[in-house]
Amino acid sequence: MTGSRSRYDVHGLVLDLGDAFPAADRRKLLRRLRDDVPAFAAIAATDGGATPLGKDSSDVLVPFAEGRRVTVGRAWEAVHALRAHPLVADAEPAVGYRVDPAPEPARPKTRRASSTGGADLPGSDPRDWSTRAVRADAARAATGTSGRGVLVGHPDTGYTDHPLILGPRLRKGDGFDFVDDDPDARDPLTGSFPGHGTATASVIFSEVTPALCGIAPGAALAPMRVSGSVIHFDFTRLIQALYRCRDRGCDLVSMSLGGPWAGRSLARAADALVADGRILLGAAGNHTLMVIFPALLDSVIAVAASNAADKPWSGSASGAAVDITAPGESVWRAWTHARNGQVAFDTGRSDGTSYATATLAGVCALWLERHGGAAALRQRYGGRLASVFRDLLQASCRTPPGWNARRYGPGIVDANALLAAPLPAFGGVRLHSAARPPGRAAAEADWARLQRYVPELGPRQLAAAVAKLHGVAPAPGSARRSARSAPPPSLIDEIAFFLATDPAVRAAFVAAGGGAPKRGARRASAARTTADPAAALRRQGSARLRAALAAD
Repeated sequence: MTGSRSRYDVHGLVLDLGDAFPAADRRKLLRRLRDDVPAFAAIAATDGGATPLGKDSSDVLVPFAEGRRVTVGRAWEAVHALRAHPLVADAEPAVGYRVDPAPEPARPKTRRASSTGGADLPGSDPRDWSTRAVRADAARAATGTSGRGVLVGHPDTGYTDHPLILGPRLRKGDGFDFVDDDPDARDPLTGSFPGHGTATASVIFSEVTPALCGIAPGAALAPMRVSGSVIHFDFTRLIQALYRCRDRGCDLVSMSLGGPWAGRSLARAADALVADGRILLGAAGNHTLMVIFPALLDSVIAVAASNAADKPWSGSASGAAVDITAPGESVWRAWTHARNGQVAFDTGRSDGTSYATATLAGVCALWLERHGGAAALRQRYGGRLASVFRDLLQASCRTPPGWNARRYGPGIVDANALLAAPLPAFGGVRLHSAARPPGRAAAEADWARLQRYVPELGPRQLAAAVAKLHGVAPAPGSARRSARSAPPPSLIDEIAFFLATDPAVRAAFVAAGGGAPKRGARRASAARTTADPAAALRRQGSARLRAALAAD
């Protein structure tokens, strides 16, 4: 994102009310909150409206008053106040982070237009190379599976009329457009990643033809349009799509999208689907220093990307949060693009953990069919089904020589071995994310939550940066603290938000800890960068955060 212009788009607050209240009770509760919380009353709409993010969800989206422009700092002020109210279990801002990408430089004609601009590896010439790399062709032949009877939920940019994905297995009626609030999830090809939903869908379930080889050519897919981009900072539409996937009977959800920050409402939605026996897959991320959300959630299986040489793709996110790796560099996919004002349909190779995730989604569909279908497996394992799949997936994968399991999981997906593995008697503990905030009575803040945003800093360096920020003892893991009291957990959430979205804050934090930015890290301009993280946060943080930093 170097050279890009970015800005916040604050459009509401997400409140966890603890229960899924009827509409009349929600209105009464919100009126009480307006009476009790001035910071909330000042920005929230006065009509009592709040949209549940899903059926039986305790999370609701409260819009701002019409025409009211709300800064991100004011939104966080309301969040802090609401979290202290006994009727609110949790609160977070609904904030988009608009990015205008800088124009990409022209590439030599001998190179393809890809995220890396590099030449394709020779091994990626056969259009079915990624299918053979995960041995999905052998698995289909050995078991007679194709993903038949499995419905894949697919939140992305929507679908197009590309002939390689059209047909009765594209379940348009089960999809939805959460951007335009429309039942048709058609991709208008106007966003930052036009045609992305079609591309990833084709890897999952297109038929096996000379032009393209889908991993699960018998599976069905429900398209959900949640954005025109795969880079997310506001996950409210994805959350709504997740609940719809559950309610429409999707057996797994393939999420080739993500971002560096998410509130806990995303974790609650993911946990709800996993508890219901659904399997969630998420892209680890492209050209980032950390595994991104939703893949970072413990209830989501995080997928990194490899290439035709069985090496990790150079642009793949990595780290301890990665569960498995699948082909994601130079993967053949359906390509929809506008040419001279006309929509054109083509095929070609592209890179990204998006395609690794789609590949695993197809393999998961084969596995579900192999064992009698998702309904039978849900009846047998209940909320432990995702755990069963992940454990078998990791135990059956193949590990190339020299593989770095600490960064890319235990290896590369092996569908043939996976489908041949016997099912366990019980399965492991249900995958679950920490979906609730720390208790209000917590004696001190959980500063360790900031570590993922500054991988350049070791634990002692992070402690040093925190000491400059808030005066806590620099020794990592120490129970001792300075005379200054630690901030409440909600302030740590706000600091994490700015670390994820503001390059100046992040650069200041790294500098305060004595670290050097890693290669690929976003850098703020020299005019905005300061070695003082508190000063960087004061620029746009909430009044409560500014007050907490005032004693520096």
